[in-house]
Formats: sequence, C-alpha cells, structure tokens
Amino acid sequence: MRHFYRLSEFSMEEVQRFLQRAAEFKLNPYSNCLDRRQLALIFLNPSLRTRCSFEVAIRQMGGGFSTLEGQSLWKLETQFGVRMDEDKTEHVKEAVGVLSRYFDGLGLRSFARGENKEEDLADRTFTTFMDHSQVPVFNMESASYHPCQALADLMTLQELFGGLKGRRLTIIWAQHPLSLPMAVPNSILLAATQMGMDVTLGHPQGFEIQPGILSMAEVLAERSGGKLRIINDREEAVRDTEVIYAKAWGGLSRYEDPEGEKALRQQHQNWIVDSELMALTRRAYFMHCLPVRRNVVVTDEVIDSARSVIFHQAENRLHAQKAILEWIFS
Repeated sequence: MRHFYRLSEFSMEEVQRFLQRAAEFKLNPYSNCLDRRQLALIFLNPSLRTRCSFEVAIRQMGGGFSTLEGQSLWKLETQFGVRMDEDKTEHVKEAVGVLSRYFDGLGLRSFARGENKEEDLADRTFTTFMDHSQVPVFNMESASYHPCQALADLMTLQELFGGLKGRRLTIIWAQHPLSLPMAVPNSILLAATQMGMDVTLGHPQGFEIQPGILSMAEVLAERSGGKLRIINDREEAVRDTEVIYAKAWGGLSRYEDPEGEKALRQQHQNWIVDSELMALTRRAYFMHCLPVRRNVVVTDEVIDSARSVIFHQAENRLHAQKAILEWIFS
C-alpha cells in the first residue's frame, strides 16, 4: 500500500520519473490505470484547481470517484483519549475505517487551522488518516505540504528551462489580509532544493519558515548540489533571479499572538510583485499557485504579462497528478 504524503520522501531520480510520466500523460492523456477503482476525494477546505484536476484525471484514467466536502461531513475529532462531548461528532478513526471499506484510495485536503501550533506542525489530521486507512491516502494539501502543486511547479520549470539544476528561483513572501498556511511555500522550497536549484527565500523578519522545514531544505540543497539563501530585503531577494514564485503565508507567531502577527503583516504592504520588482530580475517568469489576490500579492500588469506562467502551472496539475495516481495504483 502506497501513501503519497510529501515529495521530499522520494529521491531525485524518482521525482524525475514522476516528471517524465507527467510529460508523457500530457501528450497521451488517457489510460486504464484506474479501471474498476473507486476513489474518495475528501475536501475539508475549499478547492477549485485541485478538485477539478483530480476529477478529470481519474475519469481519463478509467476510474470513478466520490467528492466529499467538509460541510457535508460530520465534524471530525483527530485526537485520541478525549471525551467527545463538544462539537466533534465523529472520530477520524471510524470515518477512515468506513471509507476504507468503500473505496480503493482516499485523497484528503486538510489545511492548517492556525489555532493549534502542535497539531498543525505535526500535520495531525493527515497523518491520522494515513495511520488508520486500509487503502492508500494521497495528499491534496495538508497543513504542512502540497506535493501535487510542487510537482506541477517542477514540471512547469523543467518545460521552461529544459532542466532544473542551477536555475535561479526566488520564493517571495507577499502581503495578504489573511494569515495563510505554509504548505505551498514549504513544498516548493523542498522540491526546488531537492532538484539542485539555486533558491532564494525572501520574506520580512517575523515570517520565517518553520525550523524543521528549513533544516530539511538545507540538507536537500547540500545533497543535490543546489543553493539556499534567506534574504529579508524584497529587492535583494529577486535581483538577477530567473523565476519569482510569489506566495503569502502567516507568521508562526499567529498561534500565540494573532493580533500582533496581523499588525506585523500589515506593516509590509510594499511586499507586492510589481513591474519595478520584476525589472530587477533576469527577465524572470512569474509563478503563483492560485487563487491570488490581484493588486495585493501581484499587480495586474505582472500577472497578465507574457512572463506569467500561472495557467501553465494550473494545467500541469492535471498531468502531474496522473503520474502520482499511476505510482500509487501500479
């Protein structure tokens, strides 16, 4: 039984194999890999690209699916040894046990809630599903990781450059009215360093990536021959880069001091990707996972320019996820 949790669990060669199969699926979209298989797609949080791309992928691979949305499910308890006399109606152990009897695989989307630091950083909802499922579980974005997005991003970068090693990528923090989860920046940071890219992580002080993820990225960069630097100046972070990957995320202080974190976030409204920032780059491409707040994270001029590859990324979700599903069920 093969779970799919995070991309960094695979070797560089295995990731390249995923990319190769994704490229092949892009040319020949249909297969019978999922013939007679039924999958459950469980969305505890909203989705547009993930839901549509997985549904289309499963159909084109000959499978069936049921899409389950959070508001239609009982509220799940993920902790053990607790008295369930408050708002949680069903324990995840029973829910997963039942679903394992109906389906051949479970896809789960479960964002960080931003309330319980220990629970979010431990990815408790997703790991509890894996621990108790009798069928494969695949990650459609958890509290800590979004591996499907990261694989599609690598595919996009490989198509743009012909290779990944040594290419310059800047992952840059952006101002946002909400304190967003870190799954996307975590995953693209790990994926890019794993594949030997020259990575700059740019963010204001107070919005550091969690130490465990940063340590993993440093190890991956050393192993792959890549580079990793952290810069707290937005202009310096993008200078001479080949790709700007913009993403908003909340500071870790939101767990203990949400009002202070919000006030700090509002102090950095100049952290927006605009034409002046793009002019400092090496004619960089602009990337974002979507959805994006126009003229907050990025200006209209940049996102609508010929250097924006956001739709390229979104399309590649479909092909990358087919490679993942094939690996799980082959």
